[in-house]
Amino acid sequence: MGKVDGKVAIITGAASGLGKYEAVRLAAEGADVAICDIQEEKLQETKRLCEEQGARVVAVGCDVTSYDSLKAFVDRTVEELGTVDVLVNNVHKTTLKPFLDLDIEDFKTELEISVFSAWHMMKLCFPNMKNKPGAGASIINFGSRWGQESPRLSATYSPSKEAVRALSRTVAREWGEYNIRVNAICPGGFTDNATATMDQQLPEMQKYAMEAFKDNVYGRPGDPYEDVAPIVVFLASDDSHWLSGQTINADGGGWIAA
Repeated sequence: MGKVDGKVAIITGAASGLGKYEAVRLAAEGADVAICDIQEEKLQETKRLCEEQGARVVAVGCDVTSYDSLKAFVDRTVEELGTVDVLVNNVHKTTLKPFLDLDIEDFKTELEISVFSAWHMMKLCFPNMKNKPGAGASIINFGSRWGQESPRLSATYSPSKEAVRALSRTVAREWGEYNIRVNAICPGGFTDNATATMDQQLPEMQKYAMEAFKDNVYGRPGDPYEDVAPIVVFLASDDSHWLSGQTINADGGGWIAA
């Protein structure tokens, strides 16, 4: 028996990176999953892996900067899978450059992908998540340790991730009455996305990133499937029913604060 048997989980940005492993892990724990990404070919690989776990899967090519595209994704999810029990707003994209080398369009793009998509998805899923019996529904958003630390070269990424965390806290306060809990994860996992784009970053950023992935009490990079995805499963499961408005730093003790 899986930890999320019978639940329907919807996940953005699931073609690669953490989103891919979150989807597969949720499927392995008994959930049916709806996944979207702009990388349609890679998304089919995630679909296949989830189906191998026995899940029903809806996979939709989607531009998360488009409200109409997000609405079509949610509508198809409900049409084929019946409801939404868990929403995982995973998608993000960032430009890592010195502040003086960034322009406002870089910031707008980051906000559209990371913040506005979470805003839209929560509202679109709300009618199918509200007032569920028992443990209710769960929304899982993604912040970042970098948002909390605000390192160099993160002038679009850090404020966007902090906006997601602040939005999560506000919606947690407002939607508790509808039996919906909202939490944020700040993950630490070394994914295929990190390795694929590392050589495109500035040398300073490459050095910082490689050190940051191992900057935790265990001295190793986190594994997206074994270390981070189980935290997503916990927040999706009924075991987390008394947890809302919180940030979980799933980073091996990289961020420790009172």
